[in-house]
Amino acid sequence: MTALHIRDARIASASFRPRTEAVDTLVLHHTALDLAASLKVLREGAVSVHFVLAEDGTAYKLLEDGEVGWHAGLSMWRGRPDVNARSIGIEIVNLDGNLHAYPRAQVAALIELCTLILRRHPGIGPRNVVGHSDIAPRRKVDPGRRFPWQRLAEAGIGRWPGGAEPRPVGSEAEVQVLLEACGYPPPHAFGRDERRGGNIWVPDAARPPPGVTGVERVTTADILRAFQLHYQPRARAGRATAHTMGLLHCLAAP
Repeated sequence: MTALHIRDARIASASFRPRTEAVDTLVLHHTALDLAASLKVLREGAVSVHFVLAEDGTAYKLLEDGEVGWHAGLSMWRGRPDVNARSIGIEIVNLDGNLHAYPRAQVAALIELCTLILRRHPGIGPRNVVGHSDIAPRRKVDPGRRFPWQRLAEAGIGRWPGGAEPRPVGSEAEVQVLLEACGYPPPHAFGRDERRGGNIWVPDAARPPPGVTGVERVTTADILRAFQLHYQPRARAGRATAHTMGLLHCLAAP
């Protein structure tokens, strides 16, 4: 029996644009809001997404696949910025996926929804099923450490490293090379452009462009923390262990 019910909830704002690139990425989020507030913000506000998935398994469809939603923000995956341009986004109703479990009915519906999306877009390989925290380390922490990544991978959605052998802990540079081989961005900085609104990349954190405030540096430790949030949620985030190194080597392999 299907757990997924899809309802039309067409976006009411102009916070989207036509798609010009092929879809190759699926981005999963938690809303940090209840269902009613999530739908209001994502239908009427300055951000948008393709689906909002309620706790009971109902999926609210806001955008068509051929439309670009504004859900990823400043982001990078596998060396390419602007993840919005080539992704489908799903916002999953959960006040904080680092604290609260995802209900069984919601997970079952999510698996069905992701499976439908992957069938429509075969260019989304397992490496490109990601969380918001993967593509925006430090800036985002969703869908959180309680998100069932392993369960999804067992259903053919994304990757989960099985049988990774512990490896000696490498240097920070070695860890960063492995993180980037997995798809994660290099260390970088970002800040808020007060004139245009929104975050922008800052090439030199010590000399931000005029009008850019709140500059933050994203370090290897921040990026490793995002990796562990996804694949090693019980780890002391930001510190590599022998198990972390084994996971990195396993996931960095082609």
